[in-house]
Amino acid sequence: MLVTLAACGDSDKSSNGGTKSTPLPAECTPPPYTVVAVRDGVEPAGSATFEVVGAAAVQIPLVPDKAQTLTPEQSTELGQTTDLIGYGLLFGDEAFGVNDVSLFGGYAPEAQGKSRGVVSIYPSTPTPLAVGDVVTSQSMDGLGMFTTLSSLGMDFKAAPDEFSAYLNSITGSVTILGLNDQAICLDVDLSWEVSDFSSDATGTLTIQGIFTAPLAERTLPLG
Repeated sequence: MLVTLAACGDSDKSSNGGTKSTPLPAECTPPPYTVVAVRDGVEPAGSATFEVVGAAAVQIPLVPDKAQTLTPEQSTELGQTTDLIGYGLLFGDEAFGVNDVSLFGGYAPEAQGKSRGVVSIYPSTPTPLAVGDVVTSQSMDGLGMFTTLSSLGMDFKAAPDEFSAYLNSITGSVTILGLNDQAICLDVDLSWEVSDFSSDATGTLTIQGIFTAPLAERTLPLG
């Protein structure tokens, strides 16, 4: 689904909620690494030992504008410097990187037999996300957004044209283990019921493990 970071205030601080010089924890390693990314039920996919070969995280600036009073130019300008950012961490068992993802691109596998998934996290209050935060599924109504979002998102595609429907809310949480101006590291423990676009569950998507990805440039903002 999903510019150079600008510093605000202290020159050692990056606008993504971490510090430029802060290294990631030792458990946060770049691909390849193994995680749980599995969908059971009538259309099984993925694996409990899914090897992540490629990963990249899109940075999605949030510029709350529920009344839609900002011009596109104003919103874009504010999005370049805001500390209020959501992250979509894309991962797959095929090689790709920061130049292959965007707000709306990079979420589907390109090679036959390959899969890609995404875990998205957003702040639910005006306080930017930071290392140590534990994100659970909740409404972002308190931000005054025109865009309707939940603080957590996830998806998994085992084919380019695959489209899944989900039931109820995502269960579990995501903990931010590391974040600087180059990469993000998340400890993910999530599951979501999958449906066939009816009211009945046909399986469950489970994503678990420690995911590390380099940060792509900021996308256009969401308001």
